[in-house]
Amino acid sequence: MQPQLQPEPEGLEAEVRDLAARVARLEHALGLVAPASTPPVAQASTPVSSPLETHTLLPVLGRALLGLAGAYLLRAVTESGTLAPKVGVGVGLLYAILWLVWAARTPAARRLEAALHSLTSVLVLAPLLWEATLRFHTVSTWTAGAILLFFTVFGLAISWQKDLLIVATIATLAGLGTAAALLLATHDVLPFTFVFLAIAAAVEASACLDHWLSERWLAATAADLSVLLATWLVTNPRGLPPVYAPIPHAWLLAAQVALLAIYLSSTIIRTLLRGVTFTVFETAQCAVAFLISVWGGLGPAMALVTLACGAACYVVSFVMLDRPGSRGRNFYTYSTFGILLVIAGSRILLAGSVADAVWSLLAVACVWAGASFGRQTLQVHGGTYLLLALVTSGALAQAAAFLVGTASWPGANDVALVAGAAAAAVCYWLVGQDSRPVSGPVLRFGAAATLACLLAGIAAGLLTAGYHEVFGEAASHAYCATLRTTVVAVAALLLAWAGSRWDNLELSRLIYPAMALGAYRLLTDDLHQDRKAALFLSLLVYGSALIALPRLKKARA
Repeated sequence: MQPQLQPEPEGLEAEVRDLAARVARLEHALGLVAPASTPPVAQASTPVSSPLETHTLLPVLGRALLGLAGAYLLRAVTESGTLAPKVGVGVGLLYAILWLVWAARTPAARRLEAALHSLTSVLVLAPLLWEATLRFHTVSTWTAGAILLFFTVFGLAISWQKDLLIVATIATLAGLGTAAALLLATHDVLPFTFVFLAIAAAVEASACLDHWLSERWLAATAADLSVLLATWLVTNPRGLPPVYAPIPHAWLLAAQVALLAIYLSSTIIRTLLRGVTFTVFETAQCAVAFLISVWGGLGPAMALVTLACGAACYVVSFVMLDRPGSRGRNFYTYSTFGILLVIAGSRILLAGSVADAVWSLLAVACVWAGASFGRQTLQVHGGTYLLLALVTSGALAQAAAFLVGTASWPGANDVALVAGAAAAAVCYWLVGQDSRPVSGPVLRFGAAATLACLLAGIAAGLLTAGYHEVFGEAASHAYCATLRTTVVAVAALLLAWAGSRWDNLELSRLIYPAMALGAYRLLTDDLHQDRKAALFLSLLVYGSALIALPRLKKARA
């Protein structure tokens, strides 16, 4: 028997290469080979959560049902008296926590499994607390709130490492939803309001570290609504309904201050310490928190808090964030909050006339500071304070009554009119003295128009009062209409002369609104008077002004 011949190595290598080439051609023909341009790394990074979740769905559902079965077994043992009710509640809480821990230990790719384990934990805890609080009365509302707070914060904490948003969201929704249901069922507002506030604080603390940013609105909405409900229950005219537990004013004030403190502190940390730009949520939530607190109307305490916050916003915006050429959204947001909070706080704390005087002083101070330090934002705030003071004091309405209406001096708000004119004159002078043209044309035009309107109103009121003083109260009011039209026409001429004399563009631009007002007066008032001589004088004055105005403008040119 002859020995078998061993194939040569070179021949084996050739055959292997030939077989590999044939297999490659077959795979390519059948479409079993991925394109050559697809890198292996891309295939390795393909998510594996979908096949895992699909293949393990039934076992996961089975484990969830077994978890619920364990909860019902615990309930049966507790109802039979084998376990004391408080012991049963404690064991049930521990059982729910274990399911939540299991959810947090699930790999991040298996999201469906983590969600089902979290839901099992919630379905164990929520009915347990509901019956323990409302049916068996084994835990108080404060204890139930503490358990919900612990459960929620624990869920946020254990899901932090793997960034399991689904676990954190389910735990937060469970805490907020169960607390809301217990609040409505027990009519005990305070415990669950502070639960909402504590959960909101935990979520905001996480947001300061860039975690759970998408959950902020959930906790904020619950906290806002609970504090709003408590505020309405205490401050509504009918008083607290009998079915609700008492809400002391001190506790309500604490809740309002806590709501402000939570969102102000988180906003300050994110925008000032971490340099994050104001988000829409932060702007809206801070505004809502202030509105709830101001609407509560709990006296000067909240007004002082509001004023302090407004002053702090001014300091932050103009001391820390005001950088030439780099004023961003944070600067304008803080400065806007500053003026709004100062207005709200001063209006609550001060009486009407005193508040008007304070706003006039603030207007002068802001315009001066803006002109001195080159800050147009401060000048805009000064104009806002001045306009608000003129409107709320009735100065603008009084000037309109003198100039367009039928009122004569003295009017109901003549003191406010004179004070407003003085404040407007100072503001206009300060704007005009600004060597650096930071004041925009709109601001200068507004200051000039306000001063001209107030002075024209004073002049019309005094002239019509002098007319009746000379000719008696029974004298025809037709000539009062002529005097008012004369004031408007003369004001237009003075504006044209002053604009030409001092090369002031804002005063020159006021000529056209003044003459339009004169035409309006002629059509709506003078033409309807019974004395034709008065109408003749009105037309004479207005026509003469129309003839003289172009000459004054040519003199300026």
